[in-house]
Amino acid sequence: MEFGMAESVLFVCAQNVCRSALMSAVFEESFRAEGELGLGTPRWRVESVGTQAPEGRRACRIVVELAPEAAGHHSARLEAEDVDAADLVIAASLDERALIAGVRPSARSRTFTLREALLLGEEPVTASTLAEYAAVLDSRRGTLDLPMPSRRRWRGEAASPLDVVDVHQLGGRAHRRGLERAAADTRLLASRLRRELASRS
Repeated sequence: MEFGMAESVLFVCAQNVCRSALMSAVFEESFRAEGELGLGTPRWRVESVGTQAPEGRRACRIVVELAPEAAGHHSARLEAEDVDAADLVIAASLDERALIAGVRPSARSRTFTLREALLLGEEPVTASTLAEYAAVLDSRRGTLDLPMPSRRRWRGEAASPLDVVDVHQLGGRAHRRGLERAAADTRLLASRLRRELASRS
């Protein structure tokens, strides 16, 4: 896929039918709603891809229920060019973050999990572009006490509190709860970015 000259945010998960599709749709809907309220909104390109995604699959039913914007979504596989074009890359989990770094090691400094970005951005950020915002978050790595891994197990491993875990196979109720929390976290990220950057755009 191709981004234009506008600044861009890229959301990444594994299959691009649940987590990243939801985050992308909620992010865009958040800015559209704030624009309708007369709040300043930046002009950013928002895309989502999957590290293992087959091409052309639609977003899952629960995603569309939570974010109607995703109704027209079709999955796309992560390409190196997608990472190159993005000013800020938001991964669903540490696994996807590592895969992105494997594709483009130079992107490490602008790639974060959704919850990592929220933790690193809790204090005010002075930035006028997405790239500057990402640089500030990157500079804070190693300076914060990040949450310890949960004792709950996921596929034999402790779930990281920085992850939006893929719970697609755990049944509708768990799946919905996980996506609802991801949607709330995405709205928080969108609100922070609008507050920090829109007035300077």
